[in-house]
Amino acid sequence: MAVLTIRVRTFLFMMIILLVAFVLTGTFSLYHFKAENKNYQYERLERKEKAIASHVDYITKAYQGQGLSPTQWKIVLGDRMDEIGSIHKLDLGLYHPNGVLLSRSHVFEASDDLFPTWIDLKSLTRAPKSAYSIEAVEGYLIGTDKITGPNDAIELIIRVPYAMDDSVIPEEDYQFLRQLGNIYVLLLFVGIALALILSNYISRNMSIVGEKLKKVRLNQSNEKLSWRYNDEIGQLIQEYNLMVEKLEKTAVDLAKSERESAWKEMAQQVAHEIKNPLTPMKLTLQMMQREKDLDELQEMSKHLLEEIEGLTSIAEAFARFAEMPSLRLETHDVSYLSNRAVALYSDWGIQFLSDGPVYANVDKEQWSRIIHNLVKNALQSIPEGRIPEIEVRVRKTFGKGIITVSDNGTGVSDEMKDHVFEPNFTTKSSGMGLGLAMVRNLIQNFGGTISFENQDKGASFTITIPTQ
Repeated sequence: MAVLTIRVRTFLFMMIILLVAFVLTGTFSLYHFKAENKNYQYERLERKEKAIASHVDYITKAYQGQGLSPTQWKIVLGDRMDEIGSIHKLDLGLYHPNGVLLSRSHVFEASDDLFPTWIDLKSLTRAPKSAYSIEAVEGYLIGTDKITGPNDAIELIIRVPYAMDDSVIPEEDYQFLRQLGNIYVLLLFVGIALALILSNYISRNMSIVGEKLKKVRLNQSNEKLSWRYNDEIGQLIQEYNLMVEKLEKTAVDLAKSERESAWKEMAQQVAHEIKNPLTPMKLTLQMMQREKDLDELQEMSKHLLEEIEGLTSIAEAFARFAEMPSLRLETHDVSYLSNRAVALYSDWGIQFLSDGPVYANVDKEQWSRIIHNLVKNALQSIPEGRIPEIEVRVRKTFGKGIITVSDNGTGVSDEMKDHVFEPNFTTKSSGMGLGLAMVRNLIQNFGGTISFENQDKGASFTITIPTQ
């Protein structure tokens, strides 16, 4: 089964709304005009009946109050009934107050069933002078009224049947219906045009988002979209842009993780390959030292042992980077932990500044390791002959702990700025450059970040971590 597109569904939905509105309005209008027509016919019959009553009252005025019998009234009325019916264009019947039919007109050949020979007039004769009633009988409205003489005595009863015609609608109503029809035809065409424009507008923008989503790739820069309005489409595009940002961040994190994973694997392999031959070499040379007394052999052994120790240091550095021990995160005062780590370098005159306790969720052992590494890097970056000026400062700003380690060393060259935290970066004459990469990984595990900038003299490393 084919699935309707959003454009088609939007168009159909708007058409359904227009048609439903048209049907409801038409139904209400017909109901209104039908009720209005019924009221119109009731009022028309009442006007006709009143006119007939006035006419009958006029021609019988001279005989009222004489107590005429039904026979006498028939003589008086004679053929006047057809004359009255012709004038008013309705058949009518006259009844004696006792309910007996006196006479009726035959102008329009109304059914005799509408003029029974006797009717019950008790309710009407007991009613006040102005009493008037209308009843509906088999497609007819029958109006009944009374003619009173002197002393309000009932002289005659008038019965006027009126054929109901639902097709009789006043001209002004016909005109209104025609105008309403014309307006709705115009609205229908306008609605179709608007529905097409709106459905195309929505589907076009949805298609743009869809095409962009098809082109989204993890390993490339994805284009963001712009939208002027904060509507549903704008919210969709905003979510798309957020997804692109998250995807780019994920790609960066994934690439970084892959690089670090490769470094760790390499570090483990290097450590394994180096340490395996070192141990027997070291033992053999130690035995040679004890057994041989020659100066030359002693000198060679000394150099070999130094080289082996250097290789061992390299292997251990790689091994430490690869291990990255599991963290025990607890709430600690990083100001206190940093001060305790800096105290070990008291001979170097390192200045420690703090605005007070700064509590954060860290591993205290690894935090000390971070401070040691940054301080040692600062000391080793200072050229020979220059007096060290190293400052470690801890402060708290806007819910963040800020730890800054600054020095007056050689700093970092512009071409190396982007590689400071990579595992192979070092400014020292020895070592593998794993310290800053390890520091960054630890700080990220604490939920923080580390950055650096060159100063007039030296460099400044800044750690930012969330506080408790």
